[in-house]
Formats: sequence, C-alpha cells, structure tokens
Amino acid sequence: MSELSEIKFDKREHHFYVTPKTKMGKFSLQLPLSVSLQITRNCNLSCVYCSEIGGIPNAPIAKMREIIKSLQGTKRIIVTGGEPLTRKNWFQILEYIKEMHFENISLATNGVLIDPYVADKLQSLVDYVDITIDGPRKIHNEIRGEYDAVIKGIRTLSNARVPFSLVTVLYRKNADSILYTCQLANALDAMQLKIVTPIAKGRGKGVMSQLLSSDQLASIFQGIKSEKERNGWTVRIAMTDWNRVGEGHAILVLPNGDVVASPVPSQEECVLLLGNILEESIESIWKKYPYKENHLNKYLEKTLYVC
Repeated sequence: MSELSEIKFDKREHHFYVTPKTKMGKFSLQLPLSVSLQITRNCNLSCVYCSEIGGIPNAPIAKMREIIKSLQGTKRIIVTGGEPLTRKNWFQILEYIKEMHFENISLATNGVLIDPYVADKLQSLVDYVDITIDGPRKIHNEIRGEYDAVIKGIRTLSNARVPFSLVTVLYRKNADSILYTCQLANALDAMQLKIVTPIAKGRGKGVMSQLLSSDQLASIFQGIKSEKERNGWTVRIAMTDWNRVGEGHAILVLPNGDVVASPVPSQEECVLLLGNILEESIESIWKKYPYKENHLNKYLEKTLYVC
C-alpha cells in the first residue's frame, strides 16, 4: 500500500490523520492532500475580511468539468468561492465531482442560501459542509451579516443529517466572544470548530491592524481548552496560527483554472501562482509546489492547536 493511502480522513471529526504503520518522508506525497476549488468569485455577502473578492468570471460548465477531471487523485476537494451556492449550476458541478470518485468532498458556504431543497441535495453529494460563524448575532452581523439566516441554514443542514463544521475568523473584533462561539458550535452539534485568522489579501488587508499575535492566540487557545474541559464540550476545536503553519499551505484553483499557493505573505498579493490546471496536470503543478512540508504538516494538524 502506498504512503498516500496510509493518510486517512476522519469523517466524523473532519481531519486527516496518519495510520500508525505509516512512515512519512518529508516530501513523500505524489499529489496534494487537499485542494480548494473556487467555482465562482460571486458572493451574496460582503465580509469585512474577505480575501477572495471579484475579478474572475465563472468558467463555463464544460471548462469546470475539465478542471475537476484534472484534479483526480487529490484526496479531498473543497468546493468554495465566493459563495458557491450563488452559482446556478452548483448542483451539476457537485454531481460531476461525485462521479469522479474523490475520496472526500466538502463545501464551504456562508449558509445563507441553504433551504430544505439545497440541504437534501447536499446530503447525497458532500461528506460535510463548512459554515462560518463569527460570534454572537450583533458581532457576526457587523463582520459579515445575516446571522439569523446562517443559523437557520445550519439547522436545516442538521435536520437533513448533513454533517457540518463551523469556521470562525478570529481577530480583535470578536476575540472576546470566542467562548460564545465555542459554546454555540457545541450546542449545534458541529463536528468541529475551525478557528482561523484573517489573511492580508482583498478586503483582509483592511483588518491587519486588528490581528492577534501568536502569544495572544496561544493564550486564547489555552483558555478555550480549559473551558472545554470545564463545560464538557464535545465539539472538536482546532486553531490555526499562520505564523506556526508557515507560507502557502493551501492550494487554490481559481475559476479560470489558475492554481495558486495561499497564503504567501512574502508575495505582494499573498499568493504564489503555480500554473493553470487547464494547461498542465496536477502532478506537474505539485512537483514544483514549494510548500509541500507546510501543506502536509497543516493538514495533518502538526502545526495547529487542537483540543
């Protein structure tokens, strides 16, 4: 059995792990563990820290199928945007991804457009959904809006038995309410709460003055860990500090087929262009991808805080 096949995905807790007998070399992977596919840059919200704003037209469905086919062999594909559910043929795209037999398929959405029809479709097409909550109603609405619609979307997913994790983007604006968000994730029966921080790209550049330091993040995590133990929360909580993760861990495929590493703060636009998936294979792009170690360590959670 290959080394790649020894890296598994925990479908209950939504994370990769290494089986005990695996011997991982530094650059042993032949393909990425995870790729994020932007099927659109359009969105129905205007989050203050959004790093993926406008400027790239949607690829026609035929081109999108070419892109998806070229990504075969990657263990996980994350369908994202913009807001992927604003694309009218999102369902056809997910159907095609399902036909390509990716080991794990997830959808990253703001949750606003999830109704019973959407939830029913997602139940058969994805392994789980990521939805962002940035704090209590008032704070969430100041950052991204539509709190009540998001909560309704989450409950609709839950009623349809679609597994989901919550995501929160943490900075000074909502740091004081992080324990509320943890409690909410636990009460809503999220599989995991993923805590990340803003990226200096797009509108995210405007909140860089409100970033928390690595020491502050470590302290906040210790407080979360203590409260989880004290309150008996069962939700899994993972916190990302980009300083610990290092540059370029994520591989994004943009709507035009461009493949970039992100975030890469040393680059002017916080990304590094790797190639175009319509012009060369994912194997070729992976070979020249310079952040393999950061990619592997992040997705195996070696550089995250987890409790």
